[in-house]
Amino acid sequence: MQERLYLLLDSKGTPLANAVLESPNNSEVLQIRVLNDKVEEVAAHRELQLIGIDDSTPNRVGVIIRQRDDQLVIQPTAALDANARENLRILTNFSSVMYPVTGRWKGQKAVRGKDLSCGGVAFYTTVPLEYREIVELVLPVTDSPLVVKTQVIRTLKEEGSVPLYAAKFVDLIHDEEALIRKAVFSIQIRTA
Repeated sequence: MQERLYLLLDSKGTPLANAVLESPNNSEVLQIRVLNDKVEEVAAHRELQLIGIDDSTPNRVGVIIRQRDDQLVIQPTAALDANARENLRILTNFSSVMYPVTGRWKGQKAVRGKDLSCGGVAFYTTVPLEYREIVELVLPVTDSPLVVKTQVIRTLKEEGSVPLYAAKFVDLIHDEEALIRKAVFSIQIRTA
């Protein structure tokens, strides 16, 4: 059986650590093993959010009721919907390129990634982009670079004279979603 990997967040949604669920998904209480010697940091919190890496692992909110070594026993208190996974945003820093879809501009343009979620990406670029404009962005943080369509949803701020854009992924197929989710969790695993 494949390990059921979870990302543990505090009640405010701040990532704390990664864990493996060692009890069945539908248990009355959940037993998890906290990875990378982070159990004390996690145990300092009363309530946790558990976000599963794939669709078969339900997302939950729970309260820690026991700790033993790197194991925690958690009493689930609420279910989280799939949006919890979509909204998980990880700071990252990558250099990449984008291509026009609309024909408003031409060629390959440089971007610098700021953060990534399962639902979208924020990036800096000197190219002026319009609200709802769609561009193809090369994501270098997946196992193999992935070209995805993104739609600009807002300009967040500027760093010097370079705007920061927030964009959502559009027209993703299931395999692309899975690769992006894996990348988001992998980045978090390295930084947690």
